[in-house]
Amino acid sequence: MILPGWSNDGDRLWQYQIQQLAEQYDVETIVVSNQSNASDMADEVLRRAPETFILLGHSLGGFIAQHVAIKAPERVERLILVGTFPGNVPDEQRTFFKQGMLEPLREGAIPEDYWQTLNPSCVDPERAEDGVLLAKMAAGQNLSCESLINQTNVLISAQDISEKLPAADMPTLIIYGAQDQLFSKAMQELMLDKLPNATLEVVEDCGHMPSIERPMTVTKLLVSWLASDKNTFR
Repeated sequence: MILPGWSNDGDRLWQYQIQQLAEQYDVETIVVSNQSNASDMADEVLRRAPETFILLGHSLGGFIAQHVAIKAPERVERLILVGTFPGNVPDEQRTFFKQGMLEPLREGAIPEDYWQTLNPSCVDPERAEDGVLLAKMAAGQNLSCESLINQTNVLISAQDISEKLPAADMPTLIIYGAQDQLFSKAMQELMLDKLPNATLEVVEDCGHMPSIERPMTVTKLLVSWLASDKNTFR
């Protein structure tokens, strides 16, 4: 199961990985956007999920995935966290979420320049003017204004859950783009430290969108790790 990040429908941004993994796995994408807090979103995932499953979450989806793994560790066979955070958001980042992402939506519509303003900061700065890459990203941003508001409120109100992560004892793979401008490497190392059975893989020349910035590298990591008997590189 794939939980895509903020604003994403998942199918397009994870299309390459889905195509490769579908040869061995039943892959489903779940978008949660009708709730305004992370716990309720996690409950919705658990309601819609099979009895046991492998869970991949990107960005906001990764934060929700951690909530799912904490709530029901017996149901999550393996956990994959991509470009995400454990809720420990600095004040200045919350301000950005509020002023840069939420307030432009207050009129009940998505401004014409909304994605053009935000999306370049989500990729490796060296590719901030890569029109093909940005077009791929924009193609997956199909949520309604109301859904974006709900998801942004979850980011703004996120609480640090790192001390609860030891309950998520399933094998876990953390994937992080070395040039991610949204979530720090320190956040990844905190999750690595708190999760009992985790490994961290850093993808070079990559920002916050590894699935489309470095699709082959990410897919290779996923396939190798899922095929590993130990399910972890530690």
